[in-house]
Amino acid sequence: MNRLLKILKVNTKQRKTGDIGENLAAKYLRKKGYKILERNYIACGYEVDIIAESKNTYSFVEVKTRTVSGDPLYESRPSQSVTPEKQRKIISCAKYYNVSDRGKMLSLDIIEVYLYKDGRKPKIIHMENAFNINMSKEKTKHI
Repeated sequence: MNRLLKILKVNTKQRKTGDIGENLAAKYLRKKGYKILERNYIACGYEVDIIAESKNTYSFVEVKTRTVSGDPLYESRPSQSVTPEKQRKIISCAKYYNVSDRGKMLSLDIIEVYLYKDGRKPKIIHMENAFNINMSKEKTKHI
């Protein structure tokens, strides 16, 4: 079994929190009119949380979930953990999925999910086109 698949099957507290966030993000996207095409799609040695389709766009979505005790503005942003290296891996998955042959636009998104310890309703922030597939050749030559 692929090492990544083994990691995804480990049921840690962090994984459970991530699963809750991904489920909320998928529900949010459906409510916004997206069709969920893939969940936990694996290609090129990396996993993309959600691949969704809207009228003219394929969205590759990285979901980042944090449990917070107070105002999330005073905590680090979950999206900050989507490093340039992680972005390149998501871009590789998008290229592997080959959306360019399907006549639709591509959006590389991040969804932040904030879960409150005090039981308040989760907060979801959807950052469409959070990063760009058109990075310089120097940065993408190893993809």
